[in-house]
Amino acid sequence: MMRPPAAARALTRTGAFAALLLALTMTWQGLALLQRDLAFSAAETEVSFWGREGYQPTAATIARTGRQLEALLARAPEHPEYQLLAASYYAWRAWWADDAELEAQYTRMGQQAREIARQSRPAYVYNEAGETE
Repeated sequence: MMRPPAAARALTRTGAFAALLLALTMTWQGLALLQRDLAFSAAETEVSFWGREGYQPTAATIARTGRQLEALLARAPEHPEYQLLAASYYAWRAWWADDAELEAQYTRMGQQAREIARQSRPAYVYNEAGETE
């Protein structure tokens, strides 16, 4: 039986290495996406319970949820679901704020997050003035 030439063997090894590298890269990206999805689900579930049947989260829970949200938005700032969660988070922070200035600040942040989410949806078309058509 004849062996393939050395150049063909080297090409086969290079192809196998490239395929392995591609598989590892895709696995890494998949795991990172899974981690973000789990963090989003945890934060979304937590915020969904706020105010329900008298549930009041602790200051530590609010802070942890805020950190999770910041991390998600740092990775994907235009993600509409992350922005909608941020809008809900800021709305609750505004609701619980004791200071009118802090309440107004959280309200503005929530409105900005909601607008970013709205603009990142592909169903909306904007004219030059930034208005939906």
